[in-house]
Amino acid sequence: MSNLKSIKMKDTIRMTAMSLALAATMATAMYLPSKSVTVPTTLTTEEISWIEFCRHKGYDIHSDDEEILIEYLDCWCGSTVEEEALLPHGAEA
Repeated sequence: MSNLKSIKMKDTIRMTAMSLALAATMATAMYLPSKSVTVPTTLTTEEISWIEFCRHKGYDIHSDDEEILIEYLDCWCGSTVEEEALLPHGAEA
């Protein structure tokens, strides 16, 4: 009977260790920067500009925060930083 408990305890420890290792791997992968983010060619210049602005500032592209929109319009549109961000996409500000 104690042998059976010993086997179950070993399996429990092994499964717990494997679960923790898997969780740690997934957490690490979640925080690594994505290298596969590409902008589709079907977007307009304004859409590409918004995406690049959000990427540059670390904002969510789906944000509807008025302060972010005002910053985009006042500080980003027409700036040299915007022009530099649009160059790789073949778009012009």
